[in-house]
Amino acid sequence: MKKTTQFKNHYIAIIGGSISGSEAANVLAQNGFRVVVFDMNKLPYGKIEDGLPNWHVNLRDRQIAEIDSKLDQENIRFVPCVKIGNDIDFIDLVNNWGFSAIILANGAWQDRTLQIPSTEKFIDRDIIYQNSFINWFNHKHEHDYFGKNYFIKNNTVVIGGGLASLDVIKVVMIELVKKQLYLKKGIDIDLFTLEKEGILDILQKNNTTLNELGIKKATLVYRRTANDMPLKSPKDERIESVEKAKLVSEKLLNKYVEKYQFNFIPLSIPVKLSEKNGKLSGLILQNVEIINGNVVPIENSFNKVICEMLISSIGSIPEKIEGLNYTNSSLKMRDERDYHVYGFENVFAIGNAVTGRGNIQESKQHGKQMTEIIIDKHLTEDAFEKWLTNHNNQIKSKVKKQLNSIIEQIKIQEIKSEEITQEILNKTAAIHKKLNYTTYKNWIFKNTPIRLEDILKNKDDCKCS
Repeated sequence: MKKTTQFKNHYIAIIGGSISGSEAANVLAQNGFRVVVFDMNKLPYGKIEDGLPNWHVNLRDRQIAEIDSKLDQENIRFVPCVKIGNDIDFIDLVNNWGFSAIILANGAWQDRTLQIPSTEKFIDRDIIYQNSFINWFNHKHEHDYFGKNYFIKNNTVVIGGGLASLDVIKVVMIELVKKQLYLKKGIDIDLFTLEKEGILDILQKNNTTLNELGIKKATLVYRRTANDMPLKSPKDERIESVEKAKLVSEKLLNKYVEKYQFNFIPLSIPVKLSEKNGKLSGLILQNVEIINGNVVPIENSFNKVICEMLISSIGSIPEKIEGLNYTNSSLKMRDERDYHVYGFENVFAIGNAVTGRGNIQESKQHGKQMTEIIIDKHLTEDAFEKWLTNHNNQIKSKVKKQLNSIIEQIKIQEIKSEEITQEILNKTAAIHKKLNYTTYKNWIFKNTPIRLEDILKNKDDCKCS
């Protein structure tokens, strides 16, 4: 793909400013396009800010700095606090704003629904979904946090597999131990120390046990085995590489189980809840087996576990936007391509919004690669030439005869494009005015919340002085 500056009057809209969205904005800006990035949050960082537990300080700060460097460019307009589908109608954005293309990079924020009967009455009390749980964990220390609050209980069960589920169960055990160490022993240990050193080491150093602290272990329930957990990716598709990755995944899980002191139940799926006095009290698990790679329930084979709180960590899907087409929970794509959205000529999707995977590097690569393809195949004159050469000589001859009239239309459109550009500038400026938004740097500085590590550092400094 060659860089060009001839499209500066063309505006591209990107919905979502995090990993894949900022990557797309950067690629477009570097190729001369003008870009508007809409984000539903104050900050463009997505799950780097709200879905990655806040002990990942270095990873978070590194990714945030990278996103800032990509979005803080002259020909990129960042428009926060705007949720497409709510604040701006999607079809209106497509038809009336004048964008040459719209790229969906809105990630996956909606938790997959637990397929267990009678969960509704327990939601956000005894049953919690991962996205809101981690958001609470990350922001509960902020003085202006007004989101949902959770009280973590003994005998918590986490459903799911993979790194996200391990983060969730680590949060549960760290929060329980941190609280009980202080209440029972007067020992105040910050979560960063608990996460780094591990619960087992902290208990041993402080001469205590979970039992003495009155803590019942949390339990991770997974429908497959430990070596099926996607904790380690194979280097390639060779059988040896895949098997080696499985062994590493199993070792990693066993290490987590010991270090953070939780139980692990494999080959099980939740099928029914038990309750007592209106509160969740237990969970019925059906045993399963793996046949030809598929999870198959074993008939009449069940176990019951005590469960006072249930946290679902079975994955996230994109929130549906009215006006777009979906197949079940997935965005419907055109001609089985992995970037062109069904039903639209100029709407595309990148990153977790279409792949369904939240891996940072995968989202970054997908955002870059797909945006380069979108430019080359849909947003350049070369795209028209490539289309032309795919037709036979007779069709090419007919099209060439019409080129003069097409060129005249292009000249008219160039005049109109200045009006369209100004209209986009006016509409986005009106949103900025309502928010008191001035520059990207000022907005980020004003709205980045106080970090927990800074609070703890200040507290330690006060103790030393």
